[in-house]
Amino acid sequence: MNDRELMEAMFEAVTGLKVDMTDMKTEMTGMKAEMAGMKADINDMKADINGMKADINGMKADINGMKADINGMKADINGMKADINGMKADINGMKADINGMKADINGMKAEITGIKTDMADMKAELKADITNLRTELKSDIQKINIQLENDIVPRLNTIEECYTDTYKRYVVETDNIQQLKTDVHLLNIAVSRLYQSA
Repeated sequence: MNDRELMEAMFEAVTGLKVDMTDMKTEMTGMKAEMAGMKADINDMKADINGMKADINGMKADINGMKADINGMKADINGMKADINGMKADINGMKADINGMKADINGMKAEITGIKTDMADMKAELKADITNLRTELKSDIQKINIQLENDIVPRLNTIEECYTDTYKRYVVETDNIQQLKTDVHLLNIAVSRLYQSA
């Protein structure tokens, strides 16, 4: 409830009280008129009037209580206004933070875009380098194959032939050496026997 609604409620309450008071005054006026012709009932009417006064005093007390409640409500409203202002300040601070975050995000997006561009360039360069390397490797392999066929393979064949001949000669010579060892051993035995018989 805002101040205007509160004031309207108070106004309606006071207006109602005024109407009640007006009605009461009308009744009192009628009672006074009746008092002129009803002297015997004056004491009863006085008692009624005293009761009405007590009621009025009670109503006054109620009104004072309502005023106190209204003042308390006003204080609450002022406190709520202060809280709302504080919330507004917090919201403004949050908006500023969000704007700062948006700026940071936009900066990050720009950096990511730059990185993507750099990566695309690097991929293109790497692809070109790989293509060039493959071409160079194919050319080198072709050269090596030609060199193998024209130079190295014939040399290996020659070496293999020489090694085979050498191996054959080695086998023959090994057999000869073994035979010589056998012959020398037999000679040693024969010489030993000659010395023993002499």
